[in-house]
Amino acid sequence: MCNGLYGKIAEITQQPTYYNKINFCTDGNDQNENAILEFFNKDCINYGQVIKDKEKQIVYGCHKRKVIGNLSFDKISIAHVDGLCSALRERTKCSVRQSKTFAKKRQTIKDLLAIYQAYHNLIDARNGKTPCMREGIVSKIWSWSNLLHKRLSILN
Repeated sequence: MCNGLYGKIAEITQQPTYYNKINFCTDGNDQNENAILEFFNKDCINYGQVIKDKEKQIVYGCHKRKVIGNLSFDKISIAHVDGLCSALRERTKCSVRQSKTFAKKRQTIKDLLAIYQAYHNLIDARNGKTPCMREGIVSKIWSWSNLLHKRLSILN
């Protein structure tokens, strides 16, 4: 899974250079470092980890670690990722635990994530603007009706 994510990032972004490095921050999962190095030159990245200190599945603290490059400790954070995971657990119940509503097929999970992404980018306004408004893609906050009735043109 990690390889797919970093491969996609490498595919859709401009390749970093020694003078214009890309920054990565993750948890303490060792797979991330290997996957990052598979797609990016070691001299062109800064990589830091936030490692949660746990005892019996209870988090009692965390510490930061520079892994590659020289990312400052105040920039090493996974708060956005933790926030996204929390929002997904709240809004897509199939991602909480295996139960009656648990998604049993990968395509179902992909579809639910696409719906959440559309909601987040077009409907969920923070400080009066959605992410798509901040990027200049749309000019107003959408409603569910706008989203569900939007006519799309498909490009081949």
